[in-house]
Amino acid sequence: MSGRWLRAAAVPAAAALLIAGCGSKPASAPQRPAAVPPPPQLNAATTTAAGTSWAIVVMGGSTAQNEDFWQLFARPAGAVKWRQVTPTGVADNGGLVAGVTGPGSLVAGFRPSQDLSFSPLAATADSGASWSTAGPVNPGLANVPDALAAGPGGQLIALTQGGAQLGTHGGAAWTTLASARSLAATAAGRACGLTKLTAAAFGSPGAAAAPLLAGSCDHPGIAGIFVLRGGTWRSAGPPLPAPLTGRTVTVLRMATVAGRTDALLQSGTGATADVLAAWSDDGGGHWLTSAPLPTGTATVRSASFGPDGAVGVVLGRDQSHGHGAVLARSGAPWRTLPALPSWTATLAVGPAGRLDALTAHASSFGDWQLPAGAAAWRRVQTSQVTIPYGSSG
Repeated sequence: MSGRWLRAAAVPAAAALLIAGCGSKPASAPQRPAAVPPPPQLNAATTTAAGTSWAIVVMGGSTAQNEDFWQLFARPAGAVKWRQVTPTGVADNGGLVAGVTGPGSLVAGFRPSQDLSFSPLAATADSGASWSTAGPVNPGLANVPDALAAGPGGQLIALTQGGAQLGTHGGAAWTTLASARSLAATAAGRACGLTKLTAAAFGSPGAAAAPLLAGSCDHPGIAGIFVLRGGTWRSAGPPLPAPLTGRTVTVLRMATVAGRTDALLQSGTGATADVLAAWSDDGGGHWLTSAPLPTGTATVRSASFGPDGAVGVVLGRDQSHGHGAVLARSGAPWRTLPALPSWTATLAVGPAGRLDALTAHASSFGDWQLPAGAAAWRRVQTSQVTIPYGSSG
């Protein structure tokens, strides 16, 4: 866990902006579809093609009292158990994000919280056994799951409150890649009606992997994924199934795993909302999309990516109970899972159909596995994590 923790009062939330229109509209005037809210910091997991798994989950207590602490767990390829490998020395109440850089290597970023206004970075090359300082990112990383992406040659993309920055040499130097406003002003951004950036990734593998940015669109029927080619941001989102073309879409997660770019999209809001997965092997040139998965009024609580395009989601109205669904590979149908263990924070989808439900409640972490063809989960690990309650007040 973190060593020296920053102490401060919580920053007051920004006041909501109220927009009141004047006059009245005819009863027959078309209504713009409600925009999908941007994704919050989600519990998440990623499994590489080599079999190393990473998971980020929140543990501890009340968020309002800054007693929530985000934790990073790793299960190296061939290992049986997960290990808690959160980098030490920095408060992580604001959230953790990570970019996978290799089979056992990763760059982790701490979101700002309390007095921490920038985002320190830490890098590991041995599945979290040791860490070195990287970065930092200033201003701090945005409150979205994929605010940090790792690419070839030590390149990074960091989403901040104002836009996206491109880092070189593991974050030793940063330059502006795009602001949310400048991207929204491009032809591709105007077509989408871009309102917010929600995810970043690098496209197809190789030294020339192009930066990808994703966000929330205010115009219906458009998935807001953009690729930088020839100095110009171009639309790179997948075409949507016909039933979804009248809805607004946001990108909940996007990451490149084993040379394939995976994305999880949410269309619509409320009882008619759906999520669908999309996969691209060429950096956004061509996409394969899944069938929509209805979510109803449930919230997407976690989203996970695995090798071969595997995707897992946990849906629910609170942290204690939820239900899960998984895609075994790109192009496969959604499969509803047996009832999840209580306090399931995220799924980890691995090679050969391996599936884990990771539970996190207060200071207790658990791993439950679902054997092939089984109707119930089997607990294989329970461990206690030291939570520094009172260190952030």
